[in-house]
Amino acid sequence: MINLILVDDHDIVRAGIRRLLENQMSINVIGDFGSGEEAYQFLRKNSADVVVMDLSMPGKGGIESTRQIKKQFPKINILVLSMHDNPTMAKKVMDAGATGYILKNDIADDLINAIFSVADSKAVFSKSIQAALLSDQHNSLSKLNDKELAILKSLAQGEELKNIADAINISYKTAANYQTSIRQKLKIKSSIDLFQIAKDNNLIE
Repeated sequence: MINLILVDDHDIVRAGIRRLLENQMSINVIGDFGSGEEAYQFLRKNSADVVVMDLSMPGKGGIESTRQIKKQFPKINILVLSMHDNPTMAKKVMDAGATGYILKNDIADDLINAIFSVADSKAVFSKSIQAALLSDQHNSLSKLNDKELAILKSLAQGEELKNIADAINISYKTAANYQTSIRQKLKIKSSIDLFQIAKDNNLIE
């Protein structure tokens, strides 16, 4: 029996995934949470085999939450769900300690098999991500750290820097420094360049 917890800030998505998993005899959903921090607090008092975690969440996102959980509970395997068909993002997730990365579009077909693979400590990816990872393309976004990647995505979606800083719990000055670093690393000269890079890398719709 696989003891599993779900982490997704969208209640409807979380409830839908839970219903899907509760039909499986070999999977026991022991909790579902709207943030990585809630999941972490639960895991301090309860044991789980697998965490199914959304990548994009307010506050501590999926990458930071994955890193925190794996550091404290290295035996737990984490499967990250994402909207982003982006190999750079997948690599960052795996570097943080996740065992698998699948796209939300593929949940209906791939989720159950992915959970069994991850529970057995086998790395698993959606097919499109796997193909991109196997190719030797060096993505410019690999120059960015986790915070810079999150800020790039939010800026490309038109969010104000002050609101972005508040959402990820950093000062406005720190966010501005990250923004400068992003522009230098990616040689961005305008907001249009920034948007185009994010769009080309499937960070935004």
